[in-house]
Parts: sequence; C-alpha cells; structure tokens
Amino acid sequence: MNPSIDFIGDIHGHCSELRLLLKKLGYEETQGAFRYPGGERTVVFLGDYIDRGNEARDTVNLVRAMRDAGSAVALMGNHEFNALCFWQLNGAGGSHVIHSIRGGYLREHSFNKVAIHAKTVESYKGRKAEFEEMLDFFKTLPFYIEAETFRAQHACFDAGAAAKLAGENVRCFADGNYDELLARANDQFHEYSDSLFDPINLFLKGPEMDLPEGITFRDGEGVLRKRARVKWWIDPKGTTMRELSFQPGVELPACDVPAEVLGRSFYGEKERPVFFGHYWLTGLPMLIRDNVCCVDFSVAGYRGDGRLVAYRFDGEQKLDESKFVWVEAI
Repeated sequence: MNPSIDFIGDIHGHCSELRLLLKKLGYEETQGAFRYPGGERTVVFLGDYIDRGNEARDTVNLVRAMRDAGSAVALMGNHEFNALCFWQLNGAGGSHVIHSIRGGYLREHSFNKVAIHAKTVESYKGRKAEFEEMLDFFKTLPFYIEAETFRAQHACFDAGAAAKLAGENVRCFADGNYDELLARANDQFHEYSDSLFDPINLFLKGPEMDLPEGITFRDGEGVLRKRARVKWWIDPKGTTMRELSFQPGVELPACDVPAEVLGRSFYGEKERPVFFGHYWLTGLPMLIRDNVCCVDFSVAGYRGDGRLVAYRFDGEQKLDESKFVWVEAI
C-alpha cells in the first residue's frame, strides 16, 4: 500500500465538503475519479458515508469511484452496517433468527432509525437499482486495515477482535455467506455459538459501559442514553467513569467504572499509530495522543460549525498535529 496516506473522517452525505477537501489535499478529478498526481498519495476513508446529509448518493459514488480507480481504500462505518441491517429480514436466506431483535428486520424500524436513514433514501429517489448497488458496495467494505506502520478502522482497534475475524477469514461481509455473516454480526447475546457481534461491534461502534442506575444523558439527536462510549486507548484501572467516558459535550459523574470494563485491553502508547472517526469531536483538529488520531470533527453536526478533516500520514510513528487538513461545514 502507498506509504503516503490521507485519512478522511466521517462524511455523512456532505459531498460538497468532500470535494473541497480533496482539492485542498491536491487531488484532481480525472477519468471519473479523484486521484493524486502521479499516484503519490492514497486516501483511506474511515466510514460513515451516508445519513444526515443531503448528498449521500453523490458521496457514495465519489468514494466508490476512487476505490475502483485504486486511489482510495474505503472502510465500513456503523452507518453502512446499519443500512445493511435496516434492509435485511431477520432469518433471511435461512440464516440464524436473532430472537432478541423485535420486528422483522435486523435493524429496528423505529421513528428515530427511519429519520436518520431518510435523507439517504431520498437521495436515491427514482433509482432503486442504484440503491441496491450501494448496499452491494457496502458489503465489500473491510472492517479495518492493519499495516506495518498504522492501523485504521471506523471506531476502535482491538487486537483480540482482529484475531477473531482473521481466524474466521472474515474482513468484510462479502467473505462468505452474506445472510449468515450479517445475522452473526447482530447476535448480541450469543444466542448461537458462532456469534461475531463482539469483534464487529468493536471495530464499527467501539466499546461502551453501562451508566449507574438513574444516570442518563441525551445525545445530539435527543435520544436518551444509558451507556457511554469508552476511551479505549487508556488503561481503565484507576480511572473514574468521567475520566474514561468519551462523550464530547457530556460530563458524567466521577464514580467507579463498571467491573467488567476494568479488565478490558487498551491501546498502548507504544503501539503503531491508529486512525479512526465515529466520535463527533468539535473545535479545531488536534491529536488525542501522538499515536492516536480521530478525524471525525462533526461535519454533519447539528450546530453547523463542524469540519471535514484529514490527516496526512507519511509513515511517521509519532504523529504531528500540523498535518491535519480540513474544510469548514457549508
């Protein structure tokens, strides 16, 4: 793989900003795809191409064209996974029926879930066949990349999860019986012995912890939450829930961390650099640590002051904050 890589975070249907960012990075649109002159750099898209923004179709087409032209690698985000589940019948093709899931589909068709997905569907109005091609494209998106100089995924890198999927020869949902793999990825409570929920959930959504009884918060879309995202790159031992939680804009109490979280592994300071999105950061782009880089700065945020962000990586093992490049949300 090209050693010079531009990692780009969550786009969420904001294709206009994506075009501006690619041009700012020096990519040129030729023969139907953005490419870096001479092929000297490659983009790694970190997932979440759809939902929330009005340009989901344009975004998917741009990302797919770059992937097909060899000028980009596209990883899966939780919104691509959710879209596959939203349209997949529970038990489709004779696959496992996940009894803990209510309703006929692997992703519930609640008001909130429909509302999130509505702009994506609207962008494909009158193009049903193309919408189905989009879903087929999503099936081919890898869950993560692990190279000699970096790791990349949508949410969390976990070595145990990588080993589990490698042992199953699964890097994406096209690696085997699709219906069965998608069902196994939704088997949260291990109703079947071959569940793949844990490793896939870690890569696409990251670890979470239960909040104490009576403690809740509402996310940016007003949904009541009883679980909090976890900073998976710090040792949970000796931390409080406030210190360990990764919910920008939400301050949790400084109470004890749940026992089941204390024993989980974490991403150490001596590991190779890791790149991800997913976490809705705000403000000017900055590193979390010199080997931990989030490039999701809320271009689709409800406040309208987010940024679409890239990090320009050239193999350095100590990341440099000056290598962030971004455009403001339009």
